[in-house]
Amino acid sequence: MERKAIGVISGKGGVGKTMLTASLATLASNDPEIHAIVMDCDVDAPNLALILPPENEADIKTEDTFTTLKATFLEDKCVHCKQCIDEHFCEFNALSWNEDEEIPEINYLSCEGCNSCKVLCPEHAFEINAVKSGEIITYMTKLNLALVYGKTRLGSTTSGKLVSDAKEFAKELDEFSESNLIIIDGPPGIGCPVIATVSGLDFVITITEPTPSGLHDLIRAIQVVQQFGIPFGIIINKYDLKSSFQEKFKRFIEDTGYDILGNIPFDLSIPNSLSFAEPVVIYDPDSEASKSIKEIYKKIKDRLILL
Repeated sequence: MERKAIGVISGKGGVGKTMLTASLATLASNDPEIHAIVMDCDVDAPNLALILPPENEADIKTEDTFTTLKATFLEDKCVHCKQCIDEHFCEFNALSWNEDEEIPEINYLSCEGCNSCKVLCPEHAFEINAVKSGEIITYMTKLNLALVYGKTRLGSTTSGKLVSDAKEFAKELDEFSESNLIIIDGPPGIGCPVIATVSGLDFVITITEPTPSGLHDLIRAIQVVQQFGIPFGIIINKYDLKSSFQEKFKRFIEDTGYDILGNIPFDLSIPNSLSFAEPVVIYDPDSEASKSIKEIYKKIKDRLILL
């Protein structure tokens, strides 16, 4: 099989995205036809590493990224005119005045690196610099799969760029050149990190649950994928939930004719497996949820072969 890249997205958090990714990665690691690497592109809150820990912590590699711009105050150029405060140079309220020293102070978390203070200050007492925005971390998991993930630094504003950097970083690994499948745990929502994750993929898995918010956010996620013209399929987690919304959800699926890759039943083996930080297909391979995920894996593999 030619190398294929697939991503798991959800539109909203808490519907089983990381659980599914970890299970698919586990099944891929046991498939003699597949040589996979796995990524976590939920860079604002990565947690796939909790379920897929390293084989040896000493082998963890970390690389800093510098994609966020922040303002720096140059005190030696300041003439204490307070113009930056009086004329409200910063629309993000990142500037405040230190009355004791009679100089402006920059709130790192509020600063967006927009360049206004640098442009407007007549004394050129501000400059804009790239600062550490996060980290890219990689290691071999206990499944003998390479895991790559990004982790955004608090206050950074370029999580989409960090996703792109992490994807490029993965391409430099020896394991990438040997792989024929890239499995990506994407971020929730429809913002820049999702767009950066979806870009360049061969197939997208959208996972949802039959609830009003699940359907609403599924539709939004599908709209993003359709903008890229990428084939996708839907997985319904907790498909057997008893609720008055079930009929409306079923009608939506029937009316759209979207590709349903499979249904995962409500199964306590899933939260139990997460409490033990294990993929459910390892924690309880004979559970109904695990059986469903194994069938989904086979169907996804068939789809990728046909692409």
